[in-house]
Amino acid sequence: MAGRCAVCDASGGKQCSGCQQVSYCGRDHQRQHWKAGHREQCRCFKISSNAILGRHLTATRPIRRGELLFTDSPLLLGPKIASIPVCLGCHRNLPPLILNQEIDASQVDFYHCRHCSWPLCGPSCETATSHKDECPLLARSSKAIGSRLQFCFSDPTRKESVYCAVVPLRALLLKRSNPERFRDGFLTLESHLETRLKTPLYAALRTNLVPFVRDILGMGGEVTERELLEIAAILDTNCYDVRLSERDVKVRALYELGAMMSHHCRPNTKHYFDERLRLVVVATVDIPKDAVISISYTQPLLSTIQRRYAIQQSKCFECCCDRCRDPTELGTYLGSIVCPSCRKAKVVAFDPLDLRSDWQCESRKCSFRESAVDAVRRNELRQAEIMALARTVSPRDQYEQFLVTHQLESSKGELELLHPWNSNVLQVKYALTQLYRGDSVRLLPTYFSHQSPFGTEILVVEPHSLARILGKHTPHFQAATEPQPEAHLRRQVELCRDLLEVANRLEPGFSPFRGKLLVALRDALLILRENPSPADSNPEHVPPSKMMATTSEAKQRRQRGRINSQITPNCGGGGVKSTAQLLDEVEKELAEMGKSDPTLYDAQPKAP
Repeated sequence: MAGRCAVCDASGGKQCSGCQQVSYCGRDHQRQHWKAGHREQCRCFKISSNAILGRHLTATRPIRRGELLFTDSPLLLGPKIASIPVCLGCHRNLPPLILNQEIDASQVDFYHCRHCSWPLCGPSCETATSHKDECPLLARSSKAIGSRLQFCFSDPTRKESVYCAVVPLRALLLKRSNPERFRDGFLTLESHLETRLKTPLYAALRTNLVPFVRDILGMGGEVTERELLEIAAILDTNCYDVRLSERDVKVRALYELGAMMSHHCRPNTKHYFDERLRLVVVATVDIPKDAVISISYTQPLLSTIQRRYAIQQSKCFECCCDRCRDPTELGTYLGSIVCPSCRKAKVVAFDPLDLRSDWQCESRKCSFRESAVDAVRRNELRQAEIMALARTVSPRDQYEQFLVTHQLESSKGELELLHPWNSNVLQVKYALTQLYRGDSVRLLPTYFSHQSPFGTEILVVEPHSLARILGKHTPHFQAATEPQPEAHLRRQVELCRDLLEVANRLEPGFSPFRGKLLVALRDALLILRENPSPADSNPEHVPPSKMMATTSEAKQRRQRGRINSQITPNCGGGGVKSTAQLLDEVEKELAEMGKSDPTLYDAQPKAP
């Protein structure tokens, strides 16, 4: 049905192709309206609201895969609640300055602002836009923080909780400078304050943040305790972690449009941050008109019980998306094991939306059933085992042995059988793709502990953060500098193709997960194409292929151990493809991906 012209209110027969939300009587009025301001307002989405999602974004027209949805500048930006020392001007991690040529613990420190004494990069950041307004207020805290923000020679990565006050303080300064935007923008965002007030974190904030801002900074007349805690809750609910490794930046930022995006465990967009720390959102798949535009707050290789519990703890809501409702997790069975009783079907949650739900064998002929407590504890044992392997001298070989032990030897009944797409198996496989690629420092899985309702601990995996904990201080995680044996390259190809099959179900299209896998696959295929039949460059090294027999034999053994015939080891189909054919397909998709994501190749390993 034709709308009314946005300029003259006559019958409009021409609709804006960009947003499909306004109409015009002709091209002249469309040009006039574009120059008058529609250029800034034209979007392919609108803000919608319902009882379940609250405010969220929906598509106003079909959106193509790879299309840029929006770029959003941060409303607020600053250090995380507990942060290593960062510059309050440019937000880079701070390098210590050597004050004396004889490196002594007392002669190593950061540059400190001459006015407020908080650490900065140098004199130029004292007048930075982000710091100049807060500096007079922070000057009141110089005695209170004392030596807390000095370089700690014995623990250079020590995090300081005093940084928890910086972004709330900047929110209060926004209230001073732009009260309308603070009231109509910031304060309208979800806080989940009542839920957060019951947590230990907010008990600590009440003890530390509130007196620091109200008493030490002297802002007690501007903000009450509850108002300050609400500000903190809005930030915790809506902020993004911003990481730009090439600039050594790791902070949090609040984006007004970004805060309105709905979560889904199978999202239809991805995001990255540009050099100005703006949030850039791109469609990963085709999005139909009126569909909810979504992102994911979790990692794709987490099982449902891990994802839902982590979201509940960090974002204070329970996800009920399609993947979470499906006991099979879209046919991947990430959280399942093969039934210990019948050794054929898989064990799934009776009600995946209930954290305490019993788990049972899918087969009607089998009566196996276990409690949620037992299922969680069993999974924790495997995660603890993987975490221990990551700390060994040769994690790659240990990971390969883990796959052999839990997928082949366990078929004899000694251990529970982890099928090829079990969450723990996939995390190990993903780590192996990076180890074979020589990128071991950055992309191995690490684990974060959460207290579960059962009195046990749920170890939640974040697949991209080992480097942020281990850094360069672990000698056995150095990137490989010598040529990779052919067996290693072919193993990397096999692992990448297997994981791509999973990614096609869980995060299809131009997702970051698929992008990283395609880059790793391309790297291995390039070497294989350039060296069609190379001999192993280091015959004395015992490669995983030796441990698992030959690649073909290992594949046959895994096939014998596979219980569910619907799970295939590789993606693609169409029969066997040559290295050149597969490389051509991968490079074409990466070229298409790269048009909308300049960060696609950031995951490439750097020279040691």
